[in-house]
Amino acid sequence: MRKILLFLLIPSALFLSAQSADSLLALLKNEKNLENIPALQNQISDTYKHSDPEQMQKFAILALNNAKKYKSPYQQAIAYQNIGTSFLIFGDYDKALRNFDISEKILLKITSDHKEIKETLAKTLGSKGVAHSEQNNYAKALDNDFEALKIYEETKNELQISKLYNNIGVIYKSIDDKEKALQYFLKANKISKNKDEATFAASASNIGLIYLYQNKLENSKKYFDESFGSYQKNENPRALGELYNNYSQYNLSKGQVDEAKANLKNAEREFLSIDDKFGLSYTYLFLGEIFFNENNLGESLKFANKSLELAKELELTETTMNVEKLLSEIYDKKGDQQQALSHLKNYDIEKEKFDIVRNEQQRLKTELNFQYEKEQLEKRENASRERLKGFFIIALVGVFLLGTFLYYRNREKQKTILLQKQLAEFEHKALHLQMNPHFVFNCLAAISAFVMQNGKDEAIRYLSKFSKLMRLTLEFSKESSITIDKEIEALKNYLELEQLRFNHKFDFKIYKYPEIEDDTAIPSLLLQPYVENAIIHGVVPKEGKGFIDITFQQIDENLICTITDNGVGIERSKMGKTNFVNAHKSMAMEISQKRLETLEQLENKKIELDITELNNNEIVLGTQVLIKLPLEFIKHK
Repeated sequence: MRKILLFLLIPSALFLSAQSADSLLALLKNEKNLENIPALQNQISDTYKHSDPEQMQKFAILALNNAKKYKSPYQQAIAYQNIGTSFLIFGDYDKALRNFDISEKILLKITSDHKEIKETLAKTLGSKGVAHSEQNNYAKALDNDFEALKIYEETKNELQISKLYNNIGVIYKSIDDKEKALQYFLKANKISKNKDEATFAASASNIGLIYLYQNKLENSKKYFDESFGSYQKNENPRALGELYNNYSQYNLSKGQVDEAKANLKNAEREFLSIDDKFGLSYTYLFLGEIFFNENNLGESLKFANKSLELAKELELTETTMNVEKLLSEIYDKKGDQQQALSHLKNYDIEKEKFDIVRNEQQRLKTELNFQYEKEQLEKRENASRERLKGFFIIALVGVFLLGTFLYYRNREKQKTILLQKQLAEFEHKALHLQMNPHFVFNCLAAISAFVMQNGKDEAIRYLSKFSKLMRLTLEFSKESSITIDKEIEALKNYLELEQLRFNHKFDFKIYKYPEIEDDTAIPSLLLQPYVENAIIHGVVPKEGKGFIDITFQQIDENLICTITDNGVGIERSKMGKTNFVNAHKSMAMEISQKRLETLEQLENKKIELDITELNNNEIVLGTQVLIKLPLEFIKHK
């Protein structure tokens, strides 16, 4: 899914008055007290954050030098904060974080309960959250945002709370939890209405974007228009550029191509005015896609190359991946197969990186949901303990006290069992998420080898089979268990790919006994690593034709999965791995083993795995893998 940049609002300076840069410059010119100069320079720096980040950085550096000269730690902290914000706008997140860290350290050394100092620390933490979020480091971003939120809740600063709600919503959107994201955006929008135009505009833009993803186009347009009206009153080129990008996607959903182009040109103008390379990378990608769909390959190529240059400079994996795919399609249409294949390979590389990022996002989503449930459980437990304390004080009767104690002890025991079950479920989901990128990586490696070794027709046939397998894999990634027929379909497709890869070195047969019901469930992609092992370390090293036999049988309340090959056997396979310098270590086998262990915990039923070398009178006949699973069925909704 294409990522469309969401606006991250940088909280306004706490000390900033309604004065403009010009009036502050006049005050600076006439200021007689030299110790007041750093504060004025910091205020001037902050006024430029939405219009001229270079000027913002210039005045922040001047403020820092004077703050050091006049020994003002607080103004030094604000200066480092402003310098970090300027780097954040430029897209240099490492330098931004370095300056925010220095600001935070200075503020923590200032021993004061003054509201202004507390809220300046909160602003620094919120800015760090923005930088971590831009780098896809969502766990750290949330840590910083919630720390800042705690301070603003203590000081009862509703405006800053609304800005942090917006940022937290952006993080949940980034890990594809749109429901939670929408909740935070709506809270930010409600608090900031008629109080802060900038936050209201940002949250409205974000709400419109969520509705656009949900195909609620009228709701989307309504919030985009509200956001646009607010940005007309408050100059913010970066946010306005992103809103124009969002409008273009709305236009395309409505089939309004000319309007989409016009909005993207407006976005380009806004981003260029502040040299926002991040926003430009998306704008140029969108333009490249539109011109490609119009078959204007020259313009499409021009904008695709612009987007690629910026994406590589900023190390934007997803944008780079999408541009490489677009460039491959452009060159394919132009008849330049060499360039098309080159960009397709680049796309595969970036896709592998992006899959790792996406897998980490899904892992984090699971972890955050678990953390949320854990916090709710802890709150309920704390409430239970408080109630128990109250009963103890009020009721001194021993029998009543003993009964109350036993009741709550049993309740806590049930909660502990529930928590252990939840832990097992989340571990199983996390292991399942690890399987998918590993499986895709193996297939991509096979494709790469095949393309290098064979001709165009064979490569196209191979890619066709791979695309079918990818569709199946994407379907399976949504569920930890699938029907047995789907697992068989995926295994068949995988084996056919490996047959092509190894020049029909082996044949195979998959058989399901008739007594097995169609809705019988099996953990998705569970058998693939063992089949892969049978191919790579069993039948491929064998002299002559290999054969792999896979059977599914139901015995009592168990599903028996058997994988048999006529390969070289376990001992010879181990010798081959030992002698081979770059021996392949099957991470998938380890993951599958862990998945079986967590399934055992989850179902509280015995799962058996048995790997045996087959022989007859010391003649090796091959290897057999037997997996015995408790019989489960897919629950139809």
